[in-house]
Amino acid sequence: MKKVVGAILCALLGGTCFVEDVSAAELRIVDTAGLIRAVRVVRDTSTVTVVVEEPKGAKGECVLANVDGIASERREAISASGACVFQGLAAGTWQAKVVGGTKWRVKINE
Repeated sequence: MKKVVGAILCALLGGTCFVEDVSAAELRIVDTAGLIRAVRVVRDTSTVTVVVEEPKGAKGECVLANVDGIASERREAISASGACVFQGLAAGTWQAKVVGGTKWRVKINE
């Protein structure tokens, strides 16, 4: 009965009833043009993997710069498999850049 009353009250209030996890925050990866490449709600830190699409010719490194200005810039070398793995990345907006202008994609794992 209480659930029914609660549902009716939510409907009367315009459907504004929802539960939000206050310990979660958004981790967003953007490219150098500011376009969003990946977004995920995370609780603490995450592992972000930048995958270079043509790893044979890829040399150099991947760079993640915190747009919010809270965290330091992170750099990782491109592995032989074409991946740059950033562990322990905090929530916020990060701008990704692959030195050399190679095409890339990104994966976020918590």
